[in-house]
Amino acid sequence: MTYTTTAPLPQPSADTMPDVRTQTWQAASELGEIFRAVGINVSRVVVNDDDDRAPFINLGTVDAAAGFELARRIRKSMKPLLQTANALQAAFIAHELEVPAPIIYHGKIILGNISVPDTDRLACLLGAPSQEEVVDLTQWPEAQQVVDRLGDAFKKATRGGFLDPKFHPECLRCQEDAAIQLGTIDARTARRLASALEFGA
Repeated sequence: MTYTTTAPLPQPSADTMPDVRTQTWQAASELGEIFRAVGINVSRVVVNDDDDRAPFINLGTVDAAAGFELARRIRKSMKPLLQTANALQAAFIAHELEVPAPIIYHGKIILGNISVPDTDRLACLLGAPSQEEVVDLTQWPEAQQVVDRLGDAFKKATRGGFLDPKFHPECLRCQEDAAIQLGTIDARTARRLASALEFGA
């Protein structure tokens, strides 16, 4: 069955997920209220509450204007995270590190892949000691040492931040050079990383 949020809330039933059902109705009510308050034209916010599956919220028809406005307001609420991602990118560029532009996903920041030599430079920028001798960093044992050096330096520079870099060796079949996948970090750690790169670890 489909109910609009203007209908009275149903009494909780003795099923296996009363909390999910109650929370879904409450969330739908809040969505409808906030859409009306800010003037976003969503045709209706409804709860699909069939007995054979978990309830979910259907936003109905959203026209282009409402879609753009909703995206604008969400982006505005993400401003601190966007600024952090931009600061990180600026820091990478300032140090001539070839790192892809950070991607925001699920409230966190994905740093992408970086060459092994640039990873070693990043580790040094974050406080790791320089390599004492010139070696081929793209070989597996040496690359793993770079990963470890970066992980240790990153944790110290970001005051406990966690990074889980992974080494990907050269792939002749897919014509990809050896690289290190830096992974995903939370917003606070990203801010500390940007600050460490800008002002020194």
